[in-house]
Amino acid sequence: MANRIAKNLWQLEIPLVGNPLKNLNSYLITGERNLLIDTGFRQAPCRAAMLQQLQELGVDLDRTDIFLTHLHSDHTGLSTELIRPGCQIYIGAVDGPRMTGYQDGDHWRALYSAYVQDGFSQEEMDALWDSNPAQNAGPRPYSGYVYLRDGDTLSYGGQTLRCILTPGHTPGHLCLYAEEGRWLFSGDHILFHITPNICRWEGVPDSLGDYLDSLQKIRNLPVELLLPAHRAETGNLQERVDALTAHHMRRIWDALQAVRREPELTAYQVAGRMAWSIRSRNWAEFPLTQKFFAVGEALSHLDYLERRGRVTRVEKNGKFVYVAARNGDNN
Repeated sequence: MANRIAKNLWQLEIPLVGNPLKNLNSYLITGERNLLIDTGFRQAPCRAAMLQQLQELGVDLDRTDIFLTHLHSDHTGLSTELIRPGCQIYIGAVDGPRMTGYQDGDHWRALYSAYVQDGFSQEEMDALWDSNPAQNAGPRPYSGYVYLRDGDTLSYGGQTLRCILTPGHTPGHLCLYAEEGRWLFSGDHILFHITPNICRWEGVPDSLGDYLDSLQKIRNLPVELLLPAHRAETGNLQERVDALTAHHMRRIWDALQAVRREPELTAYQVAGRMAWSIRSRNWAEFPLTQKFFAVGEALSHLDYLERRGRVTRVEKNGKFVYVAARNGDNN
């Protein structure tokens, strides 16, 4: 059931069946024209929940535009099914062009090949081919996206919505800030109870460093209503920014210590030595899709360390492994 959380503002709960994220919070701003923020996977449970709640609210899709905070399929999957002629799908100018890669088998073959070099077995990557929702639950091909940049504004429901570029979770993640209501639609940049996944991205040398900078970029915004994309929890922006920053500082230290204790670990092995909140007895029993994201996150922390001269990445027997830098720094 849709939940009214402010004048002209509704929250729609979209189930993400079988996914540890559990749900997507889609937001609807109503008015002369409506704005739907994020949509869910292109999967039957998401589709049914979305259509039911839009129907309950009497939403006219012929007057509804769509804003996508970032390119992940749990946010974008239904967008091209819901859009109607004359309406717009907005996405960031950085993430938008990357969406075409999600629909290209060659992109996934190259990515999975790189992950084999980072420690996965080929058998694991072959098994992931048909089960990764990032690969198979995204939007259908579409050529009409409207690209937005940092500082661009939209007007819906009596609110001026300012785009804030917050790279990290994806290279072109956008938050939306409503100046009048002091609403912040934080997408996956700020989450509560769980932490956003920060992984390595092709062409991005330091996605974790970008994320930490992006946290500081929004830390002091005056926010009265903080609206994350997953789970029911919300809270104070500054406190959560500080908690997320501290969390990643600990994770950076954990990754560095793993490499110091056992030189020449792959990112896959480093991830297996880090603590995760997934309910699994050990790394070997980790769900494969979640293992894929965990290794991506380990890679972003190792990239952060490599950029700062703390570890070195070398190729050995067809795999990339890491060794701690010999600079006498034990901090």
